Formats: sequence, C-alpha cells, structure tokens
Amino acid sequence: MIKTVRDYIRQYNMILPKDEIIAGVSGGADSVCMFLQLIEYRKECEFDLKVVHINHMIRNDAGNDADFVKDLCYRNGVEFYLFNEDVIKLSKEKGISTEEAGREVRYERFRQVMSSKRAKIAVAHNKNDVAETVLFNIFRGTGIEGLASLAPVNGNIIRPLLDLSRDEIEAYLIKKEQPFRTDSTNAECDYARNKIRNVMLPYAEKNLSAKSAQHIADLSKKMLLIREYIKKETKKAYLLAVTENEDSSSINLRIFSDLDPMLKREVILLVMERLTPHRKDITGQHVASLLDVIQKEGEKKIDLPYDLEAVKQYDTLTVRKSIANEKEAFEYDIENGSDIILKDGRTLRVRIFDRDESALIERKTYTKWFDYDKIVNCVKVRNRRAGDYLTINSDMDKKSLKDYLIDSKVAREKRDSIPVIADDSHILWVVGLRISEYYKVSDTTKRILEISVK
Repeated sequence: MIKTVRDYIRQYNMILPKDEIIAGVSGGADSVCMFLQLIEYRKECEFDLKVVHINHMIRNDAGNDADFVKDLCYRNGVEFYLFNEDVIKLSKEKGISTEEAGREVRYERFRQVMSSKRAKIAVAHNKNDVAETVLFNIFRGTGIEGLASLAPVNGNIIRPLLDLSRDEIEAYLIKKEQPFRTDSTNAECDYARNKIRNVMLPYAEKNLSAKSAQHIADLSKKMLLIREYIKKETKKAYLLAVTENEDSSSINLRIFSDLDPMLKREVILLVMERLTPHRKDITGQHVASLLDVIQKEGEKKIDLPYDLEAVKQYDTLTVRKSIANEKEAFEYDIENGSDIILKDGRTLRVRIFDRDESALIERKTYTKWFDYDKIVNCVKVRNRRAGDYLTINSDMDKKSLKDYLIDSKVAREKRDSIPVIADDSHILWVVGLRISEYYKVSDTTKRILEISVK
C-alpha cells in the first residue's frame, strides 16, 4: 500500500518539498491510514505536517476520539490541533444540514491552522466515498460536475487515498495491528449518505456486481477528464459570448445561438457561478428557465437564486443582482384607541382591553387579537426591514420575514408595501397573512391588543 499511495501522490504532484500539509484526522480508519501514509512519505520528501481534529459535539464519546488522535500525533511527533464545535447548533443557526455545517467548520479550521502560502489540506476520501458522492449527486439531480466527483487535487485540497477502497484501508490497518476509532453514527441511516453507504451500495455489490463501487469510481475518473475538456471549450465560448461587469454578466444572443447545445448550458452555468457563492444551488431547472427565456420573443425577466434576476432585451440576456424597487418607507406608533391611515388608504384601528374569558377569539382575516403582556417594545406598523422574523410554530421556531414572504409566493414588487405589526424585529402580524405564534392569546392572557384593518 505504501508504494500505491506514494505513486498516487507523485502522479498528481500532491506534496512537494517544503509544503505545509494540514491533515484532517477524525480517528476513523480512513484518516488514520492517511496519517500513517503521510508519515511514511515524509521519510523521502521533507514537508511540514500538522493534524486538525474537530469534535463535532454530537456523540458523548467524541472526546475519546480526540484523545486517540492526540496520542497518535504525540507518538509520531506531529503537531495536533483540537477544535470543539457545536455543529448541531451551527446548523440550526444557518438553516443548513448538520453534514454541511460540519463540512463548513472543518475547512474553516483547516484554513485557520495554515501558516504558509504552500499550505495544503489533506482529506482521507477513498474510492467508496467517490461512489457514494456520485450516487448522492445523481439522486439529487446533477450533470457532469456531479459525476466528476472528488478530484485527487482540487485547489489546495489533496486526497492521497483516492485510489484505495475502504476494504483495502481496513485490511492494511488490521495487518499493521493499528487501532482506529469507529463513529457509531456511520451505522445509522438518518442521513442520505449513510443510506447510500449502508444500504444501497452493499445491495448493488451483493446483487449486481461485487465491484459496483469500483466501477462508479472509475466512471468518475473518466468524467474528470471529460469535464476538463468541456471546461476548456466552455471558456472559449464564454469569452466570445459574454461581457462581464461588476454585478452582472451579459450574453450576446447572436453569438450564443450558434453554440453547441452542451456549451450553451455550460456557458449559462459559468455566468451564474460567477455571481453566486455556491454552484450547488444552481439546478438544471434554473438553466432550463434561462434557455426558455432566450427562445421567447420580446423582453422577459425571471428571478434566480441568491437575489439574481435575468433580463432579456433584444439580442442580450443580462444576469444581474436584483434591482430593488424603490419603496416609500412608513412607520407609525400603535397606541390604545388610535386610528392610523395607511399609505394605501386603509385604516388601522387599535384598542387594548382586559380579557373576558368568555369572549371568543377573533378569527377574521383583518381583525386579530394578541397577548399584550408579551409585548416588550412600542408596537409599530411599518414596512418590512432586514432582520425581521416571525415565530412560526408552538415550538417557537423562527423564520425570517423574507423567507416567509418567499414561501408564501408574495411577488417581489409587493413585499415592501405589505404593512407589518412589529415589536422591534419580532413581527406580530403580516397584515392580511399570518400572525406570530408567540403573541397568540392563551389561557394565561390578561390583556388583549386588538388590531383591525378596514
């Protein structure tokens, strides 16, 4: 195995003398094997090796993994860096999966440890990881990019074990009598990737081909070559057809119309990729929508992810940051007994009164009751603002007002004109739509704030 990994590292020039290698070592079989191979390779190529271990604080025994990796580094004279990260909390704050949150924090900490321009991040992906990732991408919907998964070298990220299978790795460690840690969550099927790993691939290897993972990994390797060729051709077409500006890109449709259908799709992806932080959120449907707009007559406009919009005018399609409609801001204090005339001519009426337990709670669309005792600040009626949010269920989970309006399919040009009743940034009521769960009248309510709109 040492020769196999050594030749693979050399084939892709992964590690050169004087490099700084930041290795992610979890304590599992893959990362322990990678650590040992890096130790071996350092005997013939001088480079600086550091190890980063992230405790995701998901399992109670995760601290034992950290101790194991720390001891492994100590015995081999390697610098060890430990980071404790509450990944579940982070995923909730960012509204992303725990897998994605874990990945983000790992690479953030890897970069934090870097101290050289020649620093590279070593991760322990293997052939099975390639197969799992390709299948995951296929099920989610993908193109060439998703099939050409996990390159040996991607920028400053290197994958020394990518030519090995998981079985080969574990057999090597057993032969060396090298212990490793087993993450109990890997056997669970709560995550999509674990289902692919524990159910789908084993089924394929048992019932279709014993080399299913190998065949998928081989396909991915071929797609990497195809992807590089298409990238070169796409770049040529892009330079001919696209004009870049600071916050936009414009496609000359006369030139674009002569391109091969494959290159048309790739040029559009490249245009959108330049203006967005994550290509993975750009789907085939977005590309199809743009191609459809290009085919239509007259001026057209569609909304895209990350507050982008595409506008077709004559022989040009421009993808740009959305141009916000000018809004006329308004804000009024809400006081007991007040009548407030809104900009659209409607009247908002307010009264505060002690609750009569026999009274039925108002259920009208434009008359709402709120628990007045829960209100902290002076209540206002105003436009929406950045940072506004609602409480959306009995568990008191929050959602940004922006996301709520998008989910409710409120047209972009109408969102700034909808009045909201606000306790600072906490929205009591999006008038005409929904109220916040937090302010609903309950059995313990003493005083009621009633707001009606006529």
